[in-house]
Amino acid sequence: MGALFLGASVPRQPGLAAVPAGLADALTAARQVAAAVGLDVRVEQASHPALHPGRTARVLAGDVEIGIAGELLPALAAEADLPRTVAVLELDLDAVIAAAPLEVTPHPISGYPAATQDLSLVVREDVPAAEVLDAVVAGAGELLEHAAIVDDYRGTGLEPGTKSLTFALRFRAPDRTLTAAEATEAKLAGVARAAERTGAALRE
Repeated sequence: MGALFLGASVPRQPGLAAVPAGLADALTAARQVAAAVGLDVRVEQASHPALHPGRTARVLAGDVEIGIAGELLPALAAEADLPRTVAVLELDLDAVIAAAPLEVTPHPISGYPAATQDLSLVVREDVPAAEVLDAVVAGAGELLEHAAIVDDYRGTGLEPGTKSLTFALRFRAPDRTLTAAEATEAKLAGVARAAERTGAALRE
């Protein structure tokens, strides 16, 4: 299965520039395809001659590579008359199905509202965003329902050699309405784990 992501994942709004589709969108799609057959996947930084260094990831089921995702090199995007930022995803569906469990375990859908929070962390440029995301998810615990990378910023306001990663987090409890304090506590637990594993720090 091949997929191409281009254009704005978040349209331009008053006071907010458009957010181009990128690696995060490709990885979200990979996880959605895997989830359709009850498979959990993880990602690792990778390299590919057609993809941007530092914005390329292997998609793994256990230790088996089932696909690759990344952002096209700007020169290749220009040759094809595409926008500067274009993400691609390629999955081996035979490998996805082979790695899937024989039975899918359903999870109840909570009727309680979710609590959403954004999280911006500063790390060294050579630290894969996927590793930071995995650490945040591991630390935040069971209340974290969904987490996704929404921005990778490098530039003014940051120390040389660092980048700022912003994550959109969604928390929900199956039996009650979460308080803002509970969601914040879970988020900070994710921050602590990311700091321990990757040296990440909250962006001020």
